[in-house]
Amino acid sequence: MADPEAPPLEQDADMLKRLHDGDRTAMAELYDRYFDRVYSLVFNQVDRNRDVAEDIVQETFLAALKSAKSFKGRSSAYTWLCSIAYHKVADHYRRQSRERKRMVSGVDVDTIDVSDNPGRQPQPDSLIESAETRQVVNEALAKLPWDYRQVLILKYVEELSVQEISQIMDRSPKSIEGLLTRSRKALQTQLAGLREG
Repeated sequence: MADPEAPPLEQDADMLKRLHDGDRTAMAELYDRYFDRVYSLVFNQVDRNRDVAEDIVQETFLAALKSAKSFKGRSSAYTWLCSIAYHKVADHYRRQSRERKRMVSGVDVDTIDVSDNPGRQPQPDSLIESAETRQVVNEALAKLPWDYRQVLILKYVEELSVQEISQIMDRSPKSIEGLLTRSRKALQTQLAGLREG
């Protein structure tokens, strides 16, 4: 069992070593420690669909269990889980895209609520922010390409560093910085268009 007084990264290292060694309690510990954060991240990426989010989060933790022995420990456990979840969400959208091509149906509208992040204390200015403003931001985000939404949510909702995002998205930090720049500009353009319309 990890020392509760140890810093979080040391707790992660101990937990991941035990997971690597086949300790069954380590997986439960990993799940308990990170489920809410991973769920929040996934939930915001899958049109706020609880069933899909739950399935993807379960797939994420199963994949983590299967790949625990190959985890090198170069990132935090949360960053590692986010990377797995990122790929699972991408797989979900690829499957969904293939299904849409097979059956011509209505338009799918992506919605992401940046205000929904369990476990975080609301900031004073976000308490003042109106529901109308959140709705406009969500509409603008929904119109962005998937990787633009992903990088903005990882940076501004999950508050991850460029280095952590680069590990999750499997891109160089310089590539992530460029993607963030393009994503912010695209979001500003979408917001301006929504305000004018």
